[in-house]
Amino acid sequence: MRLIKQTTLWLCAALLLIACDQEQTSDNGLTESVVTQKAERNLGIASHENSILVPAAGWGNMQFEPPVPGTYDLPIFGDAGDGWVLTEDGERKRLSEFFGDKIVIMSFIYTQCSDLNGCPLVTAVFYKIKQRLLNNPELADKIRLISLSFDPIHDTPEVMKFYGQGSQDMGGLEWQFLTTESEAELFPITESFGQYVNREYDEAGNPTNNFAHILRVFLIDQNTKKRSQYSAGFLHEQSLVSDVKTILMEGLQ
Repeated sequence: MRLIKQTTLWLCAALLLIACDQEQTSDNGLTESVVTQKAERNLGIASHENSILVPAAGWGNMQFEPPVPGTYDLPIFGDAGDGWVLTEDGERKRLSEFFGDKIVIMSFIYTQCSDLNGCPLVTAVFYKIKQRLLNNPELADKIRLISLSFDPIHDTPEVMKFYGQGSQDMGGLEWQFLTTESEAELFPITESFGQYVNREYDEAGNPTNNFAHILRVFLIDQNTKKRSQYSAGFLHEQSLVSDVKTILMEGLQ
């Protein structure tokens, strides 16, 4: 029950930030970009001890127009990883079963993350993608969002189902909330995606419920190839949607 209450607080905070109409000047946008990118260069991780206080660009309105879809290339840079996962209903499946029929936007998260520009940012951006495509069901039907937990001890299928309830209530674009049975089954997946995850420890050397991790979101095409990778400083729903459209246009050329 305590875990569910903590999860509720993180979700409420994320949804509150989404709902706010953030009026940002170009100077503020530049400050966000510089601070976020500097922090990523210095730390390379999202952690609670070194949380970035300035909201990343993905929380607000984009300060520039993304490139026109189809006017740029997204080269293949590897195959999507695979491994055993659990759905929010506890069904055991291969991760690869969620690839191949749609373009996938996938992130690694954990539900207890409280770092503003960590997992809550990814969840917020995914919600904004769903909202953006509610009136475009044809495009929405070609996309699948995946949030895969790297904390299988706490993020059981029940917790993941609760975490994703608000998304499912919205309808529209498909969003899968996955976890694994154990850290042993999780490791091959994070390893194949190059996803850095490290448990944090308190001053006494005891493990906490927090993780330091590289914030990464992956764009995977219908042929299970990785086409783009996003970090906190470059994660915005407009860019993601433009990149999806660019991949879809490849078959039309």
